[in-house]
Amino acid sequence: MTLVFELDALKRVMEPQAVVVDARRWAQHVCLATTDPESAQTFSTVNLLRWECQVEPAVSTFQQLSQRFQTDRYVLVGVSSGRPDYLPADQWDYRNLTVAAEAANWEIETQKTPLQQRCADRLAALRRLRE
Repeated sequence: MTLVFELDALKRVMEPQAVVVDARRWAQHVCLATTDPESAQTFSTVNLLRWECQVEPAVSTFQQLSQRFQTDRYVLVGVSSGRPDYLPADQWDYRNLTVAAEAANWEIETQKTPLQQRCADRLAALRRLRE
């Protein structure tokens, strides 16, 4: 299986690293979909996450991904209630984070504490200063 997480979906789980480690147990390829590569890099660094690839949410990138990784199944985990327009209808399944989390026993964060949010914002600002 090739499993792709939307960045917004991973930001909503209690332990992103545990979710990715768990996904690696049963998925051959674990990737990230984002429109904000800088934010994704910061989030991945803070949470010690590693990806086979990072893609922009677009029909063409998901088609290329399914050609690049030859697996029996392709799944996107996201936050919208319905299938995103950018996900190709053929080959790709969509799972809402709530449904996926329930099936995989991942805990969804209800809301970040103010301290967590300030720390995340500060790390993102420091990263931008370095560049």
